[in-house]
Amino acid sequence: MKLKSATWASQVWRRTKRNRTRSAAVSCRRRRHQLAISLSLTGESVEEESRRRRSAMAGSDPRLAHPGLAIVIMGVSGCGKSTVAALLAEALGCSFIEADDYHSQANKAKMSKGIPLSDADRTPWLESLRDAISDRLDRGEDVAVSCSALQLKYREVLRAADRSYKPGDYADCRVKFVCLKASVEVITERMQRRSSEGKHFMPASLLQSQVDLLQINAAEGITEVDATEHPGDIVRDAIAQFREELASTDPPCF
Repeated sequence: MKLKSATWASQVWRRTKRNRTRSAAVSCRRRRHQLAISLSLTGESVEEESRRRRSAMAGSDPRLAHPGLAIVIMGVSGCGKSTVAALLAEALGCSFIEADDYHSQANKAKMSKGIPLSDADRTPWLESLRDAISDRLDRGEDVAVSCSALQLKYREVLRAADRSYKPGDYADCRVKFVCLKASVEVITERMQRRSSEGKHFMPASLLQSQVDLLQINAAEGITEVDATEHPGDIVRDAIAQFREELASTDPPCF
């Protein structure tokens, strides 16, 4: 009798879980459909609609105003930063900043020849990237960023995008980091493949110089993630980790 009751309870639990999952999926599709209709009528992009909604909410109740959050997906070249950051931006309905787009032509030419950048090369690049992030945060927006950010001093430049940041106060900074890591063999194979396809200016010969530069201070509290995990799983984990700090008002359907 006890076995029968336990089996019955297990079946009920499974049905309940299945129904909840279906209900959540239907609700998610409904919200997407409603958003699509709204955007088609207004001509707004997802990012514009999200910004307008947050502004309206903040206007009706100042307590709802939120400063926004920058999530920087970092790591050596070839670890999958751009893929993950772009997916994160899509999931949150926020803008995506690709750090490579902020490199000067001189920097790109130098790297394409297999010559590592110096700090003098990196400084103006990081500062322009910092300003782009700051612009989003000043507007109360979330932003997903793809940037190597290999050393503490480079990350400090980016953290300064949060105008209230005090050096060393990592927990309260509005610029967060998630580091993608994988073996040199895995990254080398990825870099060689994309170089052969002409998809990136960075040659695999520069990988070791980046590996040597990568340094994370435990006090920073940076999340380190296996870069071989599915990008969607990495994005979901990042959203879950920073959920309470994100300006996005609705959980993403991702």
